[in-house]
Amino acid sequence: MPKAYVGIASPHGLAVLQPEQDETLSAVERYVELNRLRVGFWAVLGDDDACSVRALFRCGHRREALVLLDRSAKEIGRILPNETVRPLLQ
Repeated sequence: MPKAYVGIASPHGLAVLQPEQDETLSAVERYVELNRLRVGFWAVLGDDDACSVRALFRCGHRREALVLLDRSAKEIGRILPNETVRPLLQ
């Protein structure tokens, strides 16, 4: 059965992949706001695909894990950092 996940991608590949929950989504958003070299994302994966991605990640194959996640995700999207709205006149 497909499940929603949130994660972080870095220039080195997959950095984090966790089941989507309020606290994991908030953590990803906060981390991405602090580190602009990383991208937050959400993805919907089947159980087998999620296990395969996690196995690659645990073995240190972060780029391969990210490629597999991208190829096997039923849906995937970017989590944009919150933008602070600045007034035009200060």
